Amino acid sequence: MKALKFIGILLLLLLVVLLTLPALMPNHAETSQSIFINTKAQTVFRLVNSLQNWSKWSPFEFGDPEMESVYDGPVMGIGNKHTWKSKSMGDGSMTILQSQPYEFIQSLLDMDGSGIAFDEWTFIEKEGGVEVTWSLKLSDLKYPFHRYFGFFLESMMKPMQEKGLQKLKEIAEATRPSIEIELIELTPQPSITILDSAMMDGIDQLMANNMNELGQYMDRTRIEPIGPAFAMYHNWETDKAIKMQVGFPVAEEVKESGRTSYYIRPGGKALKGTMMGPYSGAENAHNDLDACIKDFGYNYSALPVWESYEINPHNEPDTLKWLTTIYYYIE
Repeated sequence: MKALKFIGILLLLLLVVLLTLPALMPNHAETSQSIFINTKAQTVFRLVNSLQNWSKWSPFEFGDPEMESVYDGPVMGIGNKHTWKSKSMGDGSMTILQSQPYEFIQSLLDMDGSGIAFDEWTFIEKEGGVEVTWSLKLSDLKYPFHRYFGFFLESMMKPMQEKGLQKLKEIAEATRPSIEIELIELTPQPSITILDSAMMDGIDQLMANNMNELGQYMDRTRIEPIGPAFAMYHNWETDKAIKMQVGFPVAEEVKESGRTSYYIRPGGKALKGTMMGPYSGAENAHNDLDACIKDFGYNYSALPVWESYEINPHNEPDTLKWLTTIYYYIE
């Protein structure tokens, strides 16, 4: 009997300790892990800013291949939501609350009423790449047992975060890097141009013919261009004729002749992308600009997209040294 009484006292003391300790613990906790990734910030940002992409690298989703997932809202950025049901990982949801390209992402994590958690990401560009930090911040941890979860958060989450960041690094560094993109203000530019159209498979020949015609016009009139050749695209549909305007910037208004017209290339706010290499990379470059517009939530302008051929086949035989700048006007 004495032994049973003693055991009962010990159990009571243990219960008191178990209930007292969490009362002394904070109702919040935080853990952060960082990694350096040899790529541009936007490449990693896009892998995190769309919760649909988490299935490629998140250890929480790898942990249960039978997880049932539902996605709501936009496919990226603020409002993008993932709701899941999992026998091994628990049920819950995550919703992106803040998205600041290519610097910061914050999401609200709801683990079925166990407390409030914020998942936060920071992206700091440094020489040669970007430092990525993944933080998990818990608040309003319920007494008593969720307080214990907060106390052991670092030891439990560190291996998972490190595993996820390493996989994120692997995927990001294997992804084709984006071209350099900047937001600029263009000034109106006097130009001479030829407006024409052709189906997709005739674009290259059309451009060559019209550039040659403009060159002959400038030779006859002794007009010197003050910048590289450019092409403006008024539409881009593979099944329709593409309306294209090729030209050269000039110093002042010139006399029109035949198909050669005087034209003021529009000014305004634009995204400028810089592409190095052969023109076969143009599709990827345009995709990068389109992705940037979506990341920042910009609106396309009705003005045409245009390309400026800074270093081109006429002045450099090495295709790897060709330099093309691409401009997307935005509102």
